[in-house]
Amino acid sequence: MSNFNKNPLSFTEQIELLKSRGLIIDNNDEAERYLKNISYYKLSGYWHTFLKPPHELHQFKSNTKFSQIIKTFIFDRKLRLLIFDQLERIENSFKTQLIYNYSIEFGSHWYLNETLYKNINYKNRFIEILYDTTKSSKEIFINHYKTKYTEPELPPSWMSLEIISLGQVSLLYKNLKISKAKKEIAHYFGVDAIVLESWFESLSFVRNICAHHSRLWNRQLPIKPMIPRNPYNEWLTNIPDRADRIYIILTIIFYLSKIINPNTTFNEKLTNLLIEYPEIPLHYMGFPMDWKKDKFWNFY
Repeated sequence: MSNFNKNPLSFTEQIELLKSRGLIIDNNDEAERYLKNISYYKLSGYWHTFLKPPHELHQFKSNTKFSQIIKTFIFDRKLRLLIFDQLERIENSFKTQLIYNYSIEFGSHWYLNETLYKNINYKNRFIEILYDTTKSSKEIFINHYKTKYTEPELPPSWMSLEIISLGQVSLLYKNLKISKAKKEIAHYFGVDAIVLESWFESLSFVRNICAHHSRLWNRQLPIKPMIPRNPYNEWLTNIPDRADRIYIILTIIFYLSKIINPNTTFNEKLTNLLIEYPEIPLHYMGFPMDWKKDKFWNFY
């Protein structure tokens, strides 16, 4: 361990440093414009794959251009926007199924029922978060409930669960014991409950990456989503070797999207994005070589 002693660099000095490390910069003014709007540190996550081993030496591979790094950054941004847009639909559907099935079976305030949970401590923590979220909420339907009703203090599930994050909904579903309602939700999405738990845990992680504008394209997932053994609907015939990369997430998104909307164009939008950026290496995202030939993607 040592003390940090690096001095901040001006934009001009940043450019000169990158050049000294072998990066080709054809237009200094253009490079400075990008560095003024996308920080050096943020871009460093995108040029990592362009470095010679060992990466600690910070030397770029031969003929690496600054423009390649910018294209990778722009591709990643478009990929996040595509995923974020689709995850909104999936999140809405998941919440709707959760609220509907449990409300029908256990009533309006089912989430307060301790007998439904595996871990009471996690349940209590969830209720605390729900109290804080509803207290600070500006939603009209939440304020209407608080002004009209005094008991229960928290609104019914079809109000309260609408204002919590996908991550919290995912943890809630995971902590619920197996019941008819839980099985019905999993059945609607075409997999077993334990697989659905795993999927939404991974999807909530990816959603947070997208929401915070972090790098996604070559991200390694901290937890691998489960591969379903007996999915109810069409699934991959060619399972990727790397199930901890974004390809498996794209697969899950498309699988769920086809259930929500059989006419989804997510696969087409994904393909068009990859066509637009042919220089982006797919193996960093875990794509198999012949991924488009898999009938799952409905190209053939």
